[in-house]
Amino acid sequence: MDIKETGKKLKPFAPVLSVALVTACVAGSLSGYEAPVYAATQEETPVKKEETKEKKEEKKTAAKGTFDLEDGVYKGTGTGYAGDITVSVLIKDKQIVSIDILSCSDDAAFFTRAKAVIDKIIEGQTLDVDTVSGATFSSRGIISAVKNALTGEKDTSKTGQAQSGQTGAAAGSSTSVAQVEDAAAYKDGTYYGSGTGFGGPLKVMVEISGGKIASIQIVENSDGSDYISKAASLIDSIITTQSTNVDTVSGATYSSVGIIQAVRDALSQAAVNGTSDTSQNNNNNSNSNNNSSSDDNNSTVTGTVPYKEGIYYGTAEGYSGDVSVAVVIQEKTIKAILITESSDDEAFFNRAMDVVKKVIRTQKTDDVDTVSGATYSSKGLLNAIKNALKQAEKVTNGESIDEKPDLTDLKELIERAEKLEEDKYTETSWAVLQTRLADAKDALEETKQTAVDKAVEKLKKAIAQLESKDGKNEENTKYVSGTYEVTVPCEPDEDEDFEGYNLTMSVTIRGDKIVAITDITGDGASDNDRYILKAANGTSSIKGVVSQIIEKGMSEDIDTVSHATCSSNAILEGCKKVLEAAERPTDTEAE
Repeated sequence: MDIKETGKKLKPFAPVLSVALVTACVAGSLSGYEAPVYAATQEETPVKKEETKEKKEEKKTAAKGTFDLEDGVYKGTGTGYAGDITVSVLIKDKQIVSIDILSCSDDAAFFTRAKAVIDKIIEGQTLDVDTVSGATFSSRGIISAVKNALTGEKDTSKTGQAQSGQTGAAAGSSTSVAQVEDAAAYKDGTYYGSGTGFGGPLKVMVEISGGKIASIQIVENSDGSDYISKAASLIDSIITTQSTNVDTVSGATYSSVGIIQAVRDALSQAAVNGTSDTSQNNNNNSNSNNNSSSDDNNSTVTGTVPYKEGIYYGTAEGYSGDVSVAVVIQEKTIKAILITESSDDEAFFNRAMDVVKKVIRTQKTDDVDTVSGATYSSKGLLNAIKNALKQAEKVTNGESIDEKPDLTDLKELIERAEKLEEDKYTETSWAVLQTRLADAKDALEETKQTAVDKAVEKLKKAIAQLESKDGKNEENTKYVSGTYEVTVPCEPDEDEDFEGYNLTMSVTIRGDKIVAITDITGDGASDNDRYILKAANGTSSIKGVVSQIIEKGMSEDIDTVSHATCSSNAILEGCKKVLEAAERPTDTEAE
């Protein structure tokens, strides 16, 4: 494939990289049967303990199910925003024990919000619950799917997409933009602009180099990923024509208009001459970032990067989690570096973006220093760019970058599960295992290691949670099997800057091992959430404490996660409390 053909292939894809690329629905998976919930004592916070007891009493009262169904797993389908939503409902003792998403077509951002109805249904043991604001169609689809599973009643409604039409657009959005006279040239630098898309505010970052539009990146939006992905194709037209007088994209009109509005807003701040309104300046951050002209000397950068033209991806660890980038190489030059994923704090990350400008300006990564005051974020960005260039090197050398997932553990686990005998286990736990086993077999066709690893983890948990019919597997255990809820304080150390809060989680013990740690939440500021998530799940280079504990079966000799130390220690302390509470009394103690 020659360079011209490669360039044509790149054009429609490069701008889309500024959008979150994961458009598939984040499908939840079966959590399996959870044993009775016990409370682990917490002496340090007696007030919280009393509150927790009261809440549990309320939950027990509210959780008396009356579903006249045999114990087992029931599947149902409802209609969401973009298509069908399929769920699995576990019934035990006429109660809904768990509801898990098997498949859906809705956008991940909205659907994740909609899943809050699941907790409402389980807590109230009723389908008469309110939909989630901002995700009405998706949450309504979940409710209908559960209803279909339990009653057989089919959801015959149209998708939200079909129903909403223009009425779904956010207030202030538009389906058209007027022609304008663009400026003849722009001041080099980085500029931010805002517009209104289908779902609400939309924000872009525009890079000006050599007096021309070099790149446009969507940094914030409220629209669905499908719409934004379609609409973002017009960015290429704006850059190619150096004009915002471009056609909107059919099927994503509102999002298209929002992008054009936001780009015009950004360009109005950079205009050197012409009729663009330079009085508008809706983003103060642009002032501090408009300093690249002195470094670039108003000239277009030409590189000597010895790699094939293409778009290459890299991931590295930032401060709060992974940072992912896409590097666009054309004509032996790094034309653009786009951030596709980051969980770092926005203020620090924006400061860290200086390393991106330096890489594009110098066309190399070796002599680029990290940014003072945002060391970890800038280091993560720099390492992600380096990893993307390593990918480019492999392609140039004719090596494959399509890494096949390792299926060894998954195959061994499937073989182990298939050898188990159904008549030895309770009907409910066996039904959960079969669902997990079917999902694991489907995962054999997956192309991503993360999907395979998730299937391994879930099948392993289902095997660990199998309940013996005769109960003999409990005779000689040190700990009483079950799921325990525990609350422990998470206090800052001398190097941390956050207010202490309480961390609550559920820990499942089976066969003297911790087999699951779920529902980890904190009651403090929302800023703590990303540290809790990082502590639990880790990053691309560091294992989270949860996976470490599950692998060992115990919480001893576990490494904490860097930059999430306090949250890591709180999770470990919670496990310790649960093991103390679950320890089976000796004969002497029983007497």
